[in-house]
Amino acid sequence: MADGAKVRAEQQIDDLLDTLLMRGQELAHLLLSRRLSAGLYRRIAGGIPPVQLQALTVLAAGDVRMHELARRLGLATSTVTRLVDRLEAAGLAERRTERPDRRSVLVGLSTSGSQALHAVRKRLRAVLGELLAGLPPHDQGEFLRLLAKLGEGLNLQALEALPVRPRSR
Repeated sequence: MADGAKVRAEQQIDDLLDTLLMRGQELAHLLLSRRLSAGLYRRIAGGIPPVQLQALTVLAAGDVRMHELARRLGLATSTVTRLVDRLEAAGLAERRTERPDRRSVLVGLSTSGSQALHAVRKRLRAVLGELLAGLPPHDQGEFLRLLAKLGEGLNLQALEALPVRPRSR
């Protein structure tokens, strides 16, 4: 595989993994038993609760204002304030002021948050590799092609366009 094609394929996989991290909990509950999905989730997430992992995935794209994070997660702003408090306490996110308007607060990944998300992606990639290991190479390629197609249907912009009723946690 040429270097450019390999980089594009890796980026497609990372984009799909981000989509799965954002919406994977819902998908897992649809596809798997609660006990099995919880065990698999714990194995992949490394102790990061689902809503926190969803927030980290959003923040990986860059700093956002609190109300934008709330919108993307479908949560009330007050709920996201408490969520960001927990992420900060865990060292995974940081609040930053935006110059020149220091009243505007942005939230972004901390270095630890970025490392934690990288580790989750690595574990998720390993699980995907385990799933593919039993398939012949042609079927692996077909499976990845179909996953990429599924990922296109689940892309974050399409999901964000759906009306979301804010929920409290």
